[in-house]
Amino acid sequence: MKIPFAAFAAPLAALALAGCTTGSERERGVKVLMIGNSFSLCCMKHLPAVAAGLGVELDLASLYIGGCSLKRHCENAARDGEKDFKPYQFNRSRFGAQSRSEINLCDALRLEKWDVVTVQQASHESWKSESYSPWGDNLVAKIRELAPTAKIFVQETWSYTPWDKRLARWGIDQNVMYEKLHAAYGAFAGRNRLGVVRFGTAVQRWREKLPVKYSENSLGGDVVGGGSQDERDHFKRGADNAWSANCDVFHLNRRGEYFQALVWATALFDADLAELDYKPDFVTDAEARLMKEIAMDVK
Repeated sequence: MKIPFAAFAAPLAALALAGCTTGSERERGVKVLMIGNSFSLCCMKHLPAVAAGLGVELDLASLYIGGCSLKRHCENAARDGEKDFKPYQFNRSRFGAQSRSEINLCDALRLEKWDVVTVQQASHESWKSESYSPWGDNLVAKIRELAPTAKIFVQETWSYTPWDKRLARWGIDQNVMYEKLHAAYGAFAGRNRLGVVRFGTAVQRWREKLPVKYSENSLGGDVVGGGSQDERDHFKRGADNAWSANCDVFHLNRRGEYFQALVWATALFDADLAELDYKPDFVTDAEARLMKEIAMDVK
């Protein structure tokens, strides 16, 4: 399901342009709060630099609990007012200054007049449509109560690499996981009138367009899996001489983290990536061109 984007993009594009002007709007910048887990925390790596490269003054904050689901976020929100309940790691990149503290969800929503608040499902639940309701719907309602002027986006997360053993336990493969999570996120966004950061779709397009060619001991160029390890350490042979993964097989690697920032920038700021020069050294020019092409295509 494709959600109309115009209603979300125009106000945020105006805010992004305001970040390039003088006065109070420049000081305020664009304020984005991510309610998520490790699949959103990784946006902190490159989104501030990508935004700066596009002329956007960005105040980016992350509410992080590892593996946190919509259900747990909703349950945390229900504990508003408990003085010592601060379950979230609160990371913030505010116009270049970094900070970290602990906070609860409702206080974070009240902390600023956020321009954007993002949510997402835990990746292991993302392909299960029943996991989004009522928890995700109730969380969106709480955000609208405490941050009534914020635009709410959901990040479509991505499917795992074939080496993640959970796929076999669930009786699905990488493509089925994507198809199911894509449909589940689309239905959730549609009934709650949310913008969508289509990063799961972008990852799938990358796999098709590169194309990614998995083998018994290769990630095949995927932007998921491997982390920052030397590629020769990604796989190992067992006693039976068969290969198995010796690395992270479901988080983004460092190229994927840059790709994620590009997709977020196109969704949140309606950015034209042709104007962006920022690129980390570990991403080749050819990879950056393909990432930009896909990011612009899926927004």
